[in-house]
Amino acid sequence: MKRAFAILGVALLFAGCGDDAAPKPKAPPPKAARPPAAVAALAPPPSMSREALLDEVRKRPLSNDDFTESENNRDPFRSYLETFAVQPPVLGKQHKIILQKFSLDELKLVAIVSGDSVAPRAMFVDPSGMGVNVMRGDHVSKADATVERIAPDRVLFQIEEDAGSGKVRMVERVIELHAGEVVTQ
Repeated sequence: MKRAFAILGVALLFAGCGDDAAPKPKAPPPKAARPPAAVAALAPPPSMSREALLDEVRKRPLSNDDFTESENNRDPFRSYLETFAVQPPVLGKQHKIILQKFSLDELKLVAIVSGDSVAPRAMFVDPSGMGVNVMRGDHVSKADATVERIAPDRVLFQIEEDAGSGKVRMVERVIELHAGEVVTQ
C-alpha cells in the first residue's frame, strides 16, 4: 500500500515538471480617462496666476442650475447631522401597571383605608389570594385602568378604549366594596 502511494506521488511529480510556456507580459494599464468637457472647462490651466484665475471665475455666467441642490452640488448651509443621528425608539406608555396579569373582573375589592392625614388607599385581592394596595393615579389590570377616585364604599376607574379610526374614548368603571355580598342582621 505504501509502495502504491509512493509510485503515485513520483508520477504526479514528474507530470508537473513539464515545459512551462513563457509568462505572458502584463497588459499595460488603461490610459486615464479624460475628464468631461464641463469639468475640464472648470479646471484652470496650470500656468495661470491667482489673479487671472479669480478674474476668469468672476466672468463665468451663473444659472439657476448652479444653485439647486443635487448629488454633485451640496448646500453648504444644510446640516447632515440628522442623517447620522440615532433616533430613540418610540415606546408606548411608560408607567408601572399593578396586577397586569389579571382583568378588573378578576380582582376583588376587600378594603378601603382613608383618613384625614392619609391619602385614601384601596386593597384588591387577585385570584391567587394575594392582596395589593392601590392609590389614586395607579394603573391596574390588563385593561391599564387608572384609579380616578377612591370613595368610602367604591373605587372609580377610567379606561381608555379604542373607538375606531384612531379615536380614544374614556370609559368609567366602578368596583364597589362588598359587591355581591348579602348583608344579614
